[in-house]
Amino acid sequence: MKLVRSPRFWIGILISLLCLWLAFRKVPLAEFGAALAQANYLWLIPAVVAQFLAVFSRAQRWVVLLPGRGLVKETFWAHCIGFLFTNVLPFRMGEPARIIVLSSRTGIPVVQAAGTALVERILDLALIVILLVVVLPFVNVPPLVTQAGVTFGILVLAAVIGLVVVVRLRTLSERLLDWLLARLSFLPAAAIRARWGELVEGLAPLVRLRSGLSVILWTLISWFFSILIYYLVFLSFKPDARLIEAVFIVVALALAITIPSSPGFIGVFQYAGQQALVLPFGARYSQSEALAITMTAYLVYYIITTGLGVMALWKVGESFGSLWRLVTNRQPKTGKEELTSSGSEEIP
Repeated sequence: MKLVRSPRFWIGILISLLCLWLAFRKVPLAEFGAALAQANYLWLIPAVVAQFLAVFSRAQRWVVLLPGRGLVKETFWAHCIGFLFTNVLPFRMGEPARIIVLSSRTGIPVVQAAGTALVERILDLALIVILLVVVLPFVNVPPLVTQAGVTFGILVLAAVIGLVVVVRLRTLSERLLDWLLARLSFLPAAAIRARWGELVEGLAPLVRLRSGLSVILWTLISWFFSILIYYLVFLSFKPDARLIEAVFIVVALALAITIPSSPGFIGVFQYAGQQALVLPFGARYSQSEALAITMTAYLVYYIITTGLGVMALWKVGESFGSLWRLVTNRQPKTGKEELTSSGSEEIP
């Protein structure tokens, strides 16, 4: 299997194993078990509901960015399949999976769908940077972390400005592309122009007032539920948990999981979440308690999103293997193997 033979695969595995070792090396197993045993897991019931709502709000956001309405069930199940692929495969394979599945089921060009996914990621990063700037004055972190946050914020701002410029100056960008293609005659000019047009169409909703405000609102809602999940998990371990602790761990994890790792961010997630509590809030959280909280939050995320992903496979009438072949081939199926869409299906 090409995936297993890839050096990136084994680098990811090594990073995950290293992070797991770092997370557990100073944790007495008896203390870790005691922290898990003393938790009040009733708080996980609303956390599970919040996890579902976080996925749904992201699906609704994607609808706003797509051409046409009434696609929420398609974006929801595509997101769920994306979570499943990310959870069981390395390299964040969920991103191309959800894009290609949505394209196959709706007929929206892959590049256009990818453009909308790019807008989502940029907005998510922008919000993460804003949250980081808000919480940093209230947490005790090394100056290097603050400097890294500022640098990352500048890069995200530049990316947002770049997207807006590309869409606003679409005619100029197309002329520049034509000029470049005329000098690179060996390239397939017609195909590149078509893909560029699809990409710009995917970015266009960002600069339209109504859709732009709507997508920002759904971004805020989705991250509200993400933060709520962690706050509820915190309450199951510590009744006096503070909201700022949940915000900071969400920000830390969102940045940490960009590191290549094994399927489901195993290792990176646990170590980053643990240190996000121990470093700034060491007086309130021991290594053992921080790891217990992070592991519990991870299981809530992993079990719910994987379960939704398996359900999504049933809803679209496909197996994991067939979708894996579709993603790796990067082209829609045809004939009897085509992914079909049923307009009568509703979100449960």
